[in-house]
Amino acid sequence: MLAIYLTVASQGRNMEYKVIQSTHQEFLSLQQEAASASEWDHFKKNTHTKIDPIIKDLEATASSDFPHLQHLLWASRDYLYPMLDNAQTERSRDQIKFEKHLEAAEQIINQNWIVKLLRS
Repeated sequence: MLAIYLTVASQGRNMEYKVIQSTHQEFLSLQQEAASASEWDHFKKNTHTKIDPIIKDLEATASSDFPHLQHLLWASRDYLYPMLDNAQTERSRDQIKFEKHLEAAEQIINQNWIVKLLRS
């Protein structure tokens, strides 16, 4: 019963993280495949469609009260688009920074989730 609860509860939490993280996974696949310029252009357009509204929401909600959102904002607003431009064939400084902020957000989310679980 607990496993079912955890699965259901985790589905709706941190949608921003899930979208940004799935975009990162798609980016890594394209990078590894040495995708063509047209594939990168298509990916960039789709990324703007998905991520721009998230950035706007994060700019309104991210703060020191919600550090995971702050890291997601920095990753998406400050490093995602430069990463798409300069890390298509190999890792760049922007990719490293993006991944550090994404990882920090994930750690905070997981830590918060464990604390909430232990309190219930």
